Amino acid sequence: MTATATAKGPRLDIIARQDATSDYFPVHLTTTAAPACFAEGTNTVPRKDGGFDIIVDTADDRCIQKAGRTVASTGLTKVQVFIDSPDLKLDVVTATQFVVGMYSDALENGSLAVAFDLNEAALKSVRRNVNIITLARIFANSPNNIYHTVDFVTTYYHELEKAYNEAIAVSNLSSGKLSFKLYTPEDDFFKENCIGLQTVGQSSDYAPCLGVIDFVGEGADNSKIDIALVGKGIAFDTGGYDLKPSKFMETMHTDKSGLVYVAAATVLAAAMGVRKHVRCYLPCAENRISANAMVPGDIITYPNGVKVEIGNTDAEGRLILADGLILASKDKPKYILDAATLTGAAKIAIGRDMCAVLNRTNSMDAQMAEAFAYTKEEYWLLPLREYHKRYITARRAQICNTSHGDGAPGASTAAAFLSFFVDPEIKWTHLDLANAFHKDSSPYYGTGSTGATVYALAHWLVGAEY
Repeated sequence: MTATATAKGPRLDIIARQDATSDYFPVHLTTTAAPACFAEGTNTVPRKDGGFDIIVDTADDRCIQKAGRTVASTGLTKVQVFIDSPDLKLDVVTATQFVVGMYSDALENGSLAVAFDLNEAALKSVRRNVNIITLARIFANSPNNIYHTVDFVTTYYHELEKAYNEAIAVSNLSSGKLSFKLYTPEDDFFKENCIGLQTVGQSSDYAPCLGVIDFVGEGADNSKIDIALVGKGIAFDTGGYDLKPSKFMETMHTDKSGLVYVAAATVLAAAMGVRKHVRCYLPCAENRISANAMVPGDIITYPNGVKVEIGNTDAEGRLILADGLILASKDKPKYILDAATLTGAAKIAIGRDMCAVLNRTNSMDAQMAEAFAYTKEEYWLLPLREYHKRYITARRAQICNTSHGDGAPGASTAAAFLSFFVDPEIKWTHLDLANAFHKDSSPYYGTGSTGATVYALAHWLVGAEY
């Protein structure tokens, strides 16, 4: 089965406004309220000279992304953007936001063309950003019958590599070294180090795997890892024998979003010229039902000695993240970050418009916060305390993969589980990607995978110093 359409996605044309032809529909972003003849709250007003006024509220940091979503809701896919207010700023970040807002999964086999009043250097940066972010959105949302585990990870990496090479070819940056390795159950390394992947993946006819992306930027030490990332890649999650209800299973092809987003962030940072050695662990498996599948009560022991009792087969993502976190800790980087669509509890706590951040310090890393603010992406800090570990005690092992007890805070207990697999001497942050996918559109994102956090994490990788 081919996946050409899915892999390629929409045609994206980002051009200078001076080069826009007459078929580029004019949209004017303004802070001026709609005339009195329009209903209160109207944000799209037709202009006498043609085109639309899109009314934005500068109190919202993501107002230009919201404007992109508003434009898309009219059905327009080919526009030229005018800024009609001194309070609005068009630059690489806000132009990227606008295109991110316009995109939805309905465009995956179509086209999107936007003309901005930016110089060519800025336009190259916008193209680089939206190409890689859109690639992430396409692959995170790809159907399970298109790619399975090994094919998914390898195909996605090669598409990212192409995007990286294209970006470097038109930039003034010196390229670093981007490389990829894949480990499967036939490899001794996999057998020795990937206990979680083996446990989850044994349920499927499609073998689990571990992809590893390395980028060594100009001047970086190849022998030392500066930052390690780990992304959860459950290619499809049925819940296993603790079967999900159908209404929760229909979007489980996106349970690989953590893997997809950290890989995209790594490659985008590489294309932006990061001068570090960044390693990205991509554990990938399917959680299915079979005679070989794990069942509640199973006990597994990880290479770091932590013994885990399976309390619920639908808490599988943390089992494969543990593999990546142990390996990342062995690398002795200055920082470890993991990202995952890990809990429904995070969505209940903060909704789907931001990601949850948890770490041992219970404060947002200052450099990460700066990157999120710069790229105008949202997060919310949730607690991770020592006492959260009491919710994951096990009768026959050190910990259980799911929480118990009245009022157990699911996002915090999931992070508490992960903490057992991270070297306590290494800085670590866990992102629970509540905003990874929107079944229905929001003011900022169309339907489908959002690509949220990719841009912020790329900026963090470039600028962070520890």
